[in-house]
Amino acid sequence: MKALDTPALLEILRGRPPAKALLRSLAGEELATTELNLYELDSLARIEGPRGLERRLTAIERLRRRLTTLPIDERATRAAAAVSRGHRRGNARELSLMLGAAVAAGCSEWITTRSLAPTEMPGHLKLRLVGQRATT
Repeated sequence: MKALDTPALLEILRGRPPAKALLRSLAGEELATTELNLYELDSLARIEGPRGLERRLTAIERLRRRLTTLPIDERATRAAAAVSRGHRRGNARELSLMLGAAVAAGCSEWITTRSLAPTEMPGHLKLRLVGQRATT
């Protein structure tokens, strides 16, 4: 299973060529994201204002139905606590929860963009940047 971070999901929703190539390369793979990532997408859609809101929310809902949604539960929070160091983003706690959910669910990759890539990946989880191959 491959886990998609919010920036990767945004690239997919915007139909950017690197995101389309990513989806082609992942054909047949189970794709996942966390409840927290979906919350971020919903919040961002609403911040952009009322014009086009319904279209944005519909696109998010279509995407949601194509993904496995990873819960932020006890297993995820325990894994998050173990991986909470080494994150340079300002919202390190949220990133730790997302990575913890991915680790707890047995994901093999965390897919994001360069600007928001974690500085360290926990355990077996590999980092893949949109437009690039997986790295350790």
